[in-house]
Amino acid sequence: MCGIYGIAKSPTPYTSRQFKVVKKVLRDIAIDSETRGSHSSGIAKVGANTRIYKSLLPSSKFVDTKEYNESVKSLRHDSFILLGHTRFATDGAIVKSNAHPFRVGDVVGAHNGCVYNIEEMQGKLDKQCPVDSQLIFKSINDKDNIQEAIKDFDSDFALSFVKKNPMVLHLCRESNRPLFIAYVPQYKTMFYASESNFIEDALLNANITNVDVYSLNKNTLYSFDVSKFDDIKMNVDKSLFDYTSRVYQWQLNSYPKIKSGGITNYTWTSTSNQTELEFEEDDVWTDDWRSQEAIELAEATQTHPNSWFYDKNQDAWFHVNPDTGEISSEEIMFDRIWGDDVWVQVESDIDDERNIF
Repeated sequence: MCGIYGIAKSPTPYTSRQFKVVKKVLRDIAIDSETRGSHSSGIAKVGANTRIYKSLLPSSKFVDTKEYNESVKSLRHDSFILLGHTRFATDGAIVKSNAHPFRVGDVVGAHNGCVYNIEEMQGKLDKQCPVDSQLIFKSINDKDNIQEAIKDFDSDFALSFVKKNPMVLHLCRESNRPLFIAYVPQYKTMFYASESNFIEDALLNANITNVDVYSLNKNTLYSFDVSKFDDIKMNVDKSLFDYTSRVYQWQLNSYPKIKSGGITNYTWTSTSNQTELEFEEDDVWTDDWRSQEAIELAEATQTHPNSWFYDKNQDAWFHVNPDTGEISSEEIMFDRIWGDDVWVQVESDIDDERNIF
């Protein structure tokens, strides 16, 4: 689960105070976006002198680097769009060159999602692309419109990109990946991020109120021309496209049951490609503590084990909402379902249980 975030602003120069506020908001959004991926970070400043900076640092540390801060400072001079990304690696090695954003031809972009027919698309586009996301931007670069660019992909995606015109930011998503925006008219500035609370919290911390955060509609390409931003609205062009997203259906109440001999009755089905995986007794999961803990978390929160993942860097569990793509910590999930008091009790029970061994 990667995170994309960024900013688009009017060419009207910021005052010193405005720049200080905008810089703080963007920094907070970048740091929060680390929860969606900490394998690497990157940012692209788009303008007369487009540059991309990448790092294997998590975003909370990347924001303190010279490269990140130079990119943000460019908003006062020659850049009006910044594209940020936090990577959770799904395809391609965890190396700096595989971090986002990417430049492919005339396109600079960042992607949250996965390409499932990567070998097919490598054959059609470029066998040398080491990261699935590069294939999407290769297609966007080569095709005349977004419909033609994505039609052959079996993919989940939320995209931020600039193509040729450095004054126009393009954003789009399909149904499985979230993407949110907020426009601050007094700054003639738009912020975007993979989760609404990233923007909401950052604006609140900067004492910016009365600003709504919106979810972008699925299967719609939003094109924001920053030269048309004013102190009332953004003025955006929208283009609809057809795309059939994967449908993930969790079979509720069919979670695996841990027995001394193994796991029984576990089925996950993706109706888009009719893939069905079944695990019977004595499956490999019995010796995997992460899988067993995912099962226990799923049963406690009435979710599915496959919707939980363990982040080794943070030594923490996170839940992915299969409908919205929203990522929540273990503690937040317990708070939502059981309340603070029960979370404390459950945490205590888990600790006691571990101490037994």
